Amino acid sequence: MPYFFINTLGCKVNRFESDAVAMALTAHGWNETDSPKDADVCVINTCTVTGKASVESRHHIRQAIRKNPAAKMVVTGCYAQTEAEEIEKIDGVDAVISHTEKHKLPELILALYEKGEAHFSEDRNKSCRETLFQSIDVDALGTRTRPLLKVQDGCNAFCSYCIVPHTRGRSRSMPLADVLTRLESLGSRGFQEVVLTGIHIGCYGLDLTPATSFYALLKAMEASRSVKRIRLSSMEPMEIGDEIIDLITASPFFCDHLHIPLQSGDDTILSRMKRPYTTEHFHKLASRVHRLSPNTAIGADVIIGFPGETEAQFENTCRFLESLPLAYLHVFPFSPREKTPAASFDGRIDGDTMKHRTTRVRAIGNAAKKRFMEAAVGTRAEVLVEKVRDRQTGLLKGLTSSYIPVQFSGEDRLMNQLVPVYLERLEADHIIGREEEI
Repeated sequence: MPYFFINTLGCKVNRFESDAVAMALTAHGWNETDSPKDADVCVINTCTVTGKASVESRHHIRQAIRKNPAAKMVVTGCYAQTEAEEIEKIDGVDAVISHTEKHKLPELILALYEKGEAHFSEDRNKSCRETLFQSIDVDALGTRTRPLLKVQDGCNAFCSYCIVPHTRGRSRSMPLADVLTRLESLGSRGFQEVVLTGIHIGCYGLDLTPATSFYALLKAMEASRSVKRIRLSSMEPMEIGDEIIDLITASPFFCDHLHIPLQSGDDTILSRMKRPYTTEHFHKLASRVHRLSPNTAIGADVIIGFPGETEAQFENTCRFLESLPLAYLHVFPFSPREKTPAASFDGRIDGDTMKHRTTRVRAIGNAAKKRFMEAAVGTRAEVLVEKVRDRQTGLLKGLTSSYIPVQFSGEDRLMNQLVPVYLERLEADHIIGREEEI
């Protein structure tokens, strides 16, 4: 049977969609390979959220073609949405699939391989105009212990620096009944944890008829109890109301983990970014979560070097970050994206200053991560054990509800199980623990 190779760049939503393609092709009898050299069809699922991501997308396309020029080459993802004509110029590309047709990827790949039907989506180089939630009709299992479940796509925010609303389109949601069906299917396959993902999941349900809400979805999922625990992906600050905080901090069904994009710790910069909140609001939100559940891991995204960011505004960001009960930071240097207002803003930060500021904020994030993990030492936690051992230590490895990596000695039978573990000591980027008898 044919072999396929998928290279996924970017976000969890891309990963979910790649997993769904893999499951669909496997159902047709195809085999997956981890090397483009062995593939009959190569799929590059691209990203363009930053300039670096676009460069990497082009690199991976060309690299796959060099390694296997005989393979059929399929390119999809956000870079394929905005720069399709550039991709089509690359000798060896056989198909460029936009987000509007991404749910058809398996059948388009089959047609390309079996009939030689090249395909170039008609809406390339345009903003995605999809209005309905579309998804490949399979469980996207992948190879992970914690499968992803995409319940929403698109974004309505249009922050001044962000290309995603153009590449992904407006917010659209999977019907609630379909979400519960998918969740039940994953639970019946023996999965203990599911990661709920989307581009703008706090907007879930607003486009449905009748309209519903993300809070209503969470309540329905909790009532179903189809799996042991749900982990939420990134949520916008203005969409985490008190009722959601109360629900997820009180219920063991939801992981003790919230990722909340901040982007800047200076109110003037937040306004120029078109972020609809203030640092005061963010601080109150994070403080409330921490007060109700001190062991909840609160992560944040920060963009460094936004055009016009003064030294004083950068210092405001550093002080603000140090005042928050954070568990980790994701730090990104500003990257101008065509079609966004910020791409034409004056006051671009020079490379040396950008590098210095980024290094400093990453140090703040590393210190916060160390403090959070040190506070967990000497406590007990349920660890979801992964399907493979750590390559270097040979120990079982997994994640706590609060997103802490843990390694401990144990038998293979514990893989894909929630195991009570005593957290003994911090070691580099993980905690060493020991299994506890129930």
